[in-house]
This record gives sequence, C-alpha cells and structure tokens, in this order.
Amino acid sequence: MSYNANKPENALIRAKELVKIHQIPSALSLLYEVLIARKYKTWSLTYEQIALYYLDLCIEGKKSREVKDGLHQYRNLTQSSAPGSLEKVIGYLVGRAEQLVADAKAASPAETSDVTDLENSATPESILMSTMTSSHTSEVVQRETVLPALKFLWEVYRSVLDILKTHSRLASVYHATASAAFKFCSSNSRKTEFRRLCDMLRSHLSNLHKFGATAALREQNANKLKGWDGWTYESIEMHLNTRFEQLSVAGEMEQYSEGFRTVENIYEIMQLSRKQPRSKIMATYYEKLTNIFWVSGNHLFHSYAWYKYFVLCRDHNKSMTSETLTLLATNVLLSAMCIPSGRVGKKGDIVNTEAEEKRKEKDGRMANLLGFSSDPTRAALLSELENKGIIELCTEESRELYKILEKRGNPLTLVGSCLPLIQNIEEKFKPRIRTVVVTKLLKGLGAVYSTITIEGLMSLCEGLEMSFSGIEEILYEAVTEGLIKVRVDHRGGCLKFGAGGMESERLKGQLVMLAKALTNIVEEKINDDLDVEGLVEDRARFFAQVKAGLDDENAKCLERKTTIEKRKEEWERAKQAEEAKKEAERVADLAQKKKEAEERVKQEARNREKEKQIKIFNEMENTKKKALLAKLGKKLADYGAEASLAELDADALAREHMSLIQKKKDDTESKTKEGAKRLDYVTRAIRIEELPLREKQRQENDERLKKEHENGMEKQLKAEKQKWTKQSEKKKIFEAIGVFKYMPDFEAKIMAERKKVHEDDCKKAEEDAKNAAMDAKIERAKLARDDAIRQARDEEERKEREAKERKAAEAEQALRKKQEAEQAEKDSWITAGPTKTRGGGGGSSLPPPPSSGGGGMGAYRPPTTSSSGGGMGAYRPPGASQGGGAYMPPSARGSASGSGYPGASSNKYEPPSSRNQGGDQDDKFSRAFSSSRGSQGGGGGGGGGGGERRNW
Repeated sequence: MSYNANKPENALIRAKELVKIHQIPSALSLLYEVLIARKYKTWSLTYEQIALYYLDLCIEGKKSREVKDGLHQYRNLTQSSAPGSLEKVIGYLVGRAEQLVADAKAASPAETSDVTDLENSATPESILMSTMTSSHTSEVVQRETVLPALKFLWEVYRSVLDILKTHSRLASVYHATASAAFKFCSSNSRKTEFRRLCDMLRSHLSNLHKFGATAALREQNANKLKGWDGWTYESIEMHLNTRFEQLSVAGEMEQYSEGFRTVENIYEIMQLSRKQPRSKIMATYYEKLTNIFWVSGNHLFHSYAWYKYFVLCRDHNKSMTSETLTLLATNVLLSAMCIPSGRVGKKGDIVNTEAEEKRKEKDGRMANLLGFSSDPTRAALLSELENKGIIELCTEESRELYKILEKRGNPLTLVGSCLPLIQNIEEKFKPRIRTVVVTKLLKGLGAVYSTITIEGLMSLCEGLEMSFSGIEEILYEAVTEGLIKVRVDHRGGCLKFGAGGMESERLKGQLVMLAKALTNIVEEKINDDLDVEGLVEDRARFFAQVKAGLDDENAKCLERKTTIEKRKEEWERAKQAEEAKKEAERVADLAQKKKEAEERVKQEARNREKEKQIKIFNEMENTKKKALLAKLGKKLADYGAEASLAELDADALAREHMSLIQKKKDDTESKTKEGAKRLDYVTRAIRIEELPLREKQRQENDERLKKEHENGMEKQLKAEKQKWTKQSEKKKIFEAIGVFKYMPDFEAKIMAERKKVHEDDCKKAEEDAKNAAMDAKIERAKLARDDAIRQARDEEERKEREAKERKAAEAEQALRKKQEAEQAEKDSWITAGPTKTRGGGGGSSLPPPPSSGGGGMGAYRPPTTSSSGGGMGAYRPPGASQGGGAYMPPSARGSASGSGYPGASSNKYEPPSSRNQGGDQDDKFSRAFSSSRGSQGGGGGGGGGGGERRNW
C-alpha cells in the first residue's frame, strides 16, 4: 500500500470501503491488525470507534472467536489508560447480542429448544435431519436462527467474564455480566451452560485465592493477575452478592449439587474478610438456604437456616412487626419438628457405626461452612429454642403441637390431639408433620405393644387422609433410618415390633437401670462411713495455699508475655528490612529488563510489518494462479523445470481454462450421440434374433394347455357320474321310508317362517338401500369434484408435456435433416453411378436400418406395434382380430369363432391362436416380425410410396 494502513484513522476508512464491496473478512483482518499493532499504542477515541465497528461486523456474522480476540487486544490497550471506554464497548457488545437473541425468538414460532448443549448443538442426528428436511418447519427455523443467536450470546458472556476476571476497576461490569448470564440460563433453561458458568466463576475465584491472596503473591504472579488490586471490602461484597444470586438460580433450576458447591464458595469468600458481611446480605443468604435445604430433603440444616434467618431478622430488622416475628418463630419451630428423631439400635449395627460416622462427618462439615454449631442435632436445636424463649413467640397451635409431640403423647390419642392443630399450620409443613406424627405413633406403639393389627393402626391414623401404602412408605423410611424396628406381616394382617428376644427398647434397658440404682445406693452407704470433717479441713488448707501464691504466678506470666512480644517485634522488623532490600533489587532488575524488551519488541515489530506487507501481496497473486492451475489439472512443473508462479500470466491461464471446458463439453456431446446410435442398432438386432424362440415357446404353451384341458374334462365327467349315482341311491332310500309325503307340510311351515324373515329383511334392505344411495350420491359428488380438479390439473400438465415434446420433436427433426443432408453429400462422392431409390423419398444407396422410411432413419418401434396405416398402431392381445375389433376375453371367443371352449357346445380343446373369427389367426410374433423389418412409406407406415421391402 502506498499509505500507512495501520494508522487508526486510515484503517477505519479502508475497512468501511472493504465492507461496501462485501469484503468483510478482509475488513475484520485489517481492524484486528490495528488493535494488535505496537506502533500506535496510545489510546484515542478512534480506537473506540474501531472496536465498535469491529464488533458490529463480528455480530453480523456471529463470529464469537473474533469477538474474544478483539476484546482481549482492546483490554490490553485500555486497561490502565481508559477503562471507561472498555466498559462502554463491553456494554455495547452485550446489548447487541441480547437484542439479537430477542429478535431471533420473535421470528421463531417455537418457544423452547430441545438442544441440551449449545457448544455441541450440531449432533449427527441434527445434521442428518437438516439434509433430509426441505420444509421450513418451526424446528428448522429455530435451528437456523434461535440456536446460533443463543450460542453467540453465551460465547459473549464467557468472553467478557474471562476478560474482566482480574480487572479491579471494572469489577462491577464483571459481576453485572455474571448476573446477566445467570438470567440467560434461567430464562432459557440452559442447565448445561449454568454448570459451566458456575465452574468458570469457581475457577476465577480459585485463581484469585491462589495467586492474589497477599501482596507478595500478587507481585510474583503479576502477569497472571493483570489489573488486580487485591481484596477489598467492596470486592468481597460484590462476590458475595454474585454467589447469592448463583445460589438462588441453582435452587430455581433444581441444580442442588451446584448449590452446595456455591455454599462452599461463599464460605471461602467470607473467610477473606475480617469484617462480617452486612446483616441484610446474610439474611437473604439464609433465606435462600431454607428453600434449597427443604427441596433437597435436608431437614436438619433447613431448620438451622430458619433459625439463623430468624435471629438476624429479630436483631437487625427494627421495622419488623410482631406478626412477622411470630410467623418466623413458628416456621423455626415447625422446621425443627420436621427433623427425624434419634436412631435406635445396638452398638454393633452398621447404621450406628460406619454410615452414622459418615453422616456425622458430612453434617459437621456442612455446619462449619454455614456457621452453625459444631455438632448440629435435633435435640440441641430444640434445647436452644427453649432456652432463648423462641418457642414462647410461636402461635398457640404450634406450641401445643410441640408439647404433644415432644413432651407428652399418648399413642392412642396422639392423632386425635394433633389433627386439629395440623389444620392451622402452614401448608408446606403439613405432609412432613403428618409423617412425624405417624413415626411418633409407631414408636409409642412399639414401646407398649409387641403386635398390632393393620386395622387397628388404620383406626388410630383416621383423619390423616393417608392410606396404608403411604403409612407403609413411612414405615420403610423409619426402619431404614434406624428410628424403629418393626416388621409387617401381610398374611397375618398385623405389625410386629422389635427384632427378636426382648421386644422393647424400654424393657431391654430395665437391667441397666436396676444396676445404676443399686450402684447409687452402695455409694451413698459407703460415703456415710467417711470422715467428713477431715476432708473439709484439707480442702480449706489447699485453697489457702493457692490464694497465697496467686500474685507471684500472675507476675511471672506477665513477664514471660512481655519478653515474647519484644522478641517477636525484633524478628518482624529484621524480616521487613530484608524483604524491602530484596524488593528494591527486584524492581530495579525488572525495570532494566522491561526497557530492553520494549526496545527489542519495537525493532522486531517494524521488521515484521515490512515483511508482512510484501508477503500478503505475493500470496494474493500466487493464490489466484494456484486456483487456475488446479482447475486446469496442471502443475507448475508442466511449464518448465525452472518455472515459478511469479512468471506465469493469470489471464493466459484463465483463457486456457475456458478452452478446456469447451473441449470437454464437445467430447461429451459426441460420445452421447454415438452411444444412442449404437444402442438403436443393437436393440433391433436382439429383437430379430429372439422371434424364433418366442414362436417355439408359444407352441409348447399351446400343447401344455391342451393336455391340461383334456385331463380336467375327464376328471370332471368322472366326478359328476359318481355324484349322480350317490344321489340316486339316497332317493331310493327316502322313497322307501315315505319321507316325501311329509314334505309339503314341512315346506309350508318353513316357507311361512322364511317369508316373515324375508319381509323383515326386505324392509331393512330398503332402508339400507336408501342410506346407501344417499351416501353414494354424496360420494359421487365428491368424486366428481375431485375428478374435475384432477382433469383440470392433468389437462394443464398434458398441454405443458405436449409443448415440451413438440419442441423436442422439432429439434430432433432439424437435427435428423441436417444429418441426412450430410450423409447424402458424403454418399454422393463415395459412390459413382446411379443410386437405388427406396420408398417414396430419395434415400441413400446403402441399405437402411430396419423400420426406416423412404426419407431417412425411422424411429424404433417394439414388436407389438402395428405396421399399417402410416403410424404406430395400438397393442392388441392374441385374441383380438386384425381388423381392429375390440378385445374379447377367452370365455367369449368360442361363440364368435364357431369353436367350443370348455363349458360351451363342444368339449374339444382349441389353442388361442385358432380361436379368431373367420380363421384369421392373430400371431403377435409374426406381426412384430413384419413390422420390425421395416415398412414402406414415410414414418414407418405402409402407404408411403410402395418402396422395396428388405428382409434383414
């Protein structure tokens, strides 16, 4: 180029010119080169215009990879000098991408997509369907419009988050983009993308922890954390808000595993700040946790989350009313009652050893993450609620329900006492409270009874609106969790409590209780014999000694503490001085290396720019010449051993390519004509050779049919004779016993009944006939309408087909006349002497092919065509007459020809070839042979001028 195209102003003008001539890839390449150029690295407003125009071109082509590359380069340009411009460009990009998705959804009739992964949307099944589908259905429209727009928006979100992950000045843009990405996943039900988004944010947080926790680590990893200023209270709060929103979206999309991982991330972020987050944020956090733990079925932590939420609202929300406080306290109590009670079992049970230890370890870890007590249990929570007076703040119904389930509860009246109270609690807790009531009932029954009938159990549970199958599910869950021990005996219709031996846990503990009571009695008896006064004096003497040495011990501890603090301060000062010295040396070394590197990079950039301009020009020319050589099917070596692409002429290669295409076209047409002519001669020769074989086959068929007919007639006559003989014998027997004299009365009785049935059938038949006539009339009307439509369509198709055939015939006739003229001219100088005329026209001296007329080459006709009348005759089967009569089936040919057919006046067999009227045999093979040998006159007819008939 004659001017500096990499200068920002010139590059922008040149890019717009390239876009006008539809050279968008070249414009993108030019703008990208401007962004990566090192000669002009000072930011200006022109760079912002270039970035916006570059993004516009990428958005029109949905080029997500180019968008990411361009944003990376623009971030490097504006990271320190113009972060506001980067924020504007990113906001413009995200807005355009979201508008693109909105427009695509408005244009698509479908609402949702069944593609689970946007990054792998082109599955083999979808590719196969796209090749086989031609109609623009809603699925096709969505696959071609909505899915690309969604994928582009998803890639934009990922690129923006990746670019701003360490940019402290644009942290608000980073978190706003993450929030928009969460809404994108939620509104479009993108579960796969939501999991990837959570993994990406988790990776960003892990890198900030790993490389930027302290100032020393940030200095060591400056290249990995460009623009990162460290953790501040504002950045921690923004990260917490983003994770809280992530937790909320995880609950909405039922991604509970991601929700628990998010809880771990929130705990890690909270550990970074010495200052506790704002109470409003923590209250929102625990409120979200209540929903997640409730849906996931973790009732223990669900109750603890409610407790934390209640404490925060009570202590910090001054505007909360007493009704709201009562409602929250009631939810805390009800959620605590929903927790399953403690387990039972022996020490050697697996439930109480391995599985129980794993459960306790998992619960302890989750409690530590959430800031709960170290050993969260149902009993500890209820005890804390009682000690802090939270139960007194609950509604009267919930308090009474708590007393019945926890303090007192007669299993025989438990359900009746709880039922009216359950009706007044919140709807969400009712199913779980019913389960707790049934579990409490079963535990109480197991402590009193060893066996109870199913009917008795159902009578005790009356009013809970639960079937036995539902109670059996609760039984199974309680036994699996180790809450009770019971077996269901369906054969006996009862429930058996206990696991063999002593049936009740209370009875199994009786001996232990007795042993403890006896031990207490023995200890009290022994203590009565001791010297109590001596023990009191010794204890008073010991406390006096401790009090006298208390001041000396305190002074020693203070002196030791002061010495430790001094040594610690001296060690820290020495360490800081050493680190400052090393830091100064390292900074000086880095500054020197950076200066040398910048000089070297500038020189290399200048050299690369010159080489690049020359290389681009040469590559464009060589690419054009290589394309022409590939089309010609040649190689560079075909033009000489020392030939090069620079020496070749592109225009000459183009002309050579056009001449090669024309030559191939002419060769193809010539081969097609020769093949058609050869096929015509070969087909005629095959037809002539197969005629004797067909005649022989016909004779053999006549002989076979004659034999089959004679054998059939002989068997039929024999069977008829035997039948007549048997019937004659039966008639004689009936005459001998006098059956025929009772026949008139019997026939009269039967005929009367049949007449009545016949009359009913006639009436029914008349009604059916009327209905059928009406249906037939309607059907005929429909058929007439369809026939009219079809005839109109067929007529239009026929006219179009006739027009095409007429044009093809005219073209073929012109071509044939041209060929005949050329052939006649060629024959005129090959042969000397007069030529023998053929037919009515002036043909050549060579013998014409079969079926040819007097004026030229006739069209091929199959053996079944007629050879008279000047045209192609219609096909007539063997039974039709030569005179053009209508076709007669074999059953009707006997009377017409005077000969008999089986079942007619004569039983003599007559083959089809001799059944024609007047002895005129219709031999299709002889007719085909005569027609295939050629006819006289024009067009293959018999009346074209009486030409010579040749036998080939």
